Amino acid sequence: MTTSTTTRIPTTLLRQQLPNITAMLKGAVMSYLPLGNRQRGEWLTQQRPAPTPALLQAYSQWSRADATRYPTSIPPHLASSQLGLGLIARLTAQSPYPMLSVLNQGVRLRINQALPQGEELTLRGRLVDASDDGFRARVHSHVEIGTASQPNALEIDAYAAVVLRKRPASVDAERTEPDFETVGHWQAGADEGVKFFLLTGDFNPIHTLPVMARRSRFGGCIMHGYGAFAQVFEAIQNSGQTIADIEVRFIKPLPLPSPALMIQVAATADAEGRHALRLTDVTGNLYQVGSFLPAAR
Repeated sequence: MTTSTTTRIPTTLLRQQLPNITAMLKGAVMSYLPLGNRQRGEWLTQQRPAPTPALLQAYSQWSRADATRYPTSIPPHLASSQLGLGLIARLTAQSPYPMLSVLNQGVRLRINQALPQGEELTLRGRLVDASDDGFRARVHSHVEIGTASQPNALEIDAYAAVVLRKRPASVDAERTEPDFETVGHWQAGADEGVKFFLLTGDFNPIHTLPVMARRSRFGGCIMHGYGAFAQVFEAIQNSGQTIADIEVRFIKPLPLPSPALMIQVAATADAEGRHALRLTDVTGNLYQVGSFLPAAR
């Protein structure tokens, strides 16, 4: 059965997103200024208050997490989509590429410890790489998030890209796919990008403003990569797995509204103990692919 995320998101949550919105706007301006290497590679630190119970409840419901899963901790994927958004924007602005042209391309999330609710958060991060091959620029940021009681709870590697010019067509090598089983279904509504904006502060017009998005190369609004990632994460956990380490690449834009989607994982693990995963539709289009390492039982 296909499940749409019909959760109503209170617009009052937007007040909590002002720091992220400000950081993204400032980063967009800074990315257009000729500031040399912008101190690339240096560690930046940031303190931010704990997310409110109202935000945590709305975000958990939207991502379809089990109601009993996070009684005292923060959903790990909130770290990449909302908690770390402002710092990642500052790091991305250190790259020589225009920030408003940047598209998220993937994320790796390592869960060292549960991130506790109700404690002030400490974030530190640095720009690892910003380079291009003439066709596509790649931006890699690393962020660590913790609290006083859990100083290095989560590690995030965020990957983004900027298309500089069209790459010549290439033939993909054939790959041997593992046997996948479906662990969840999802279908994003036309307003899913606006909902995720209210939850995270990521206001990029290609996700939220149909009039502007129709003028883009996508021809309409597309879903936030981190939003789809949250749905994938929780579907896997709802199937009985506990994720310790997950890496996902966003390989195809997901149009809004989306087709009926399947969240699938490989039935068997590879030599490193990781299970392949993918977000696909019934016609075989792949939107996200990656793998995860289950926590030791």
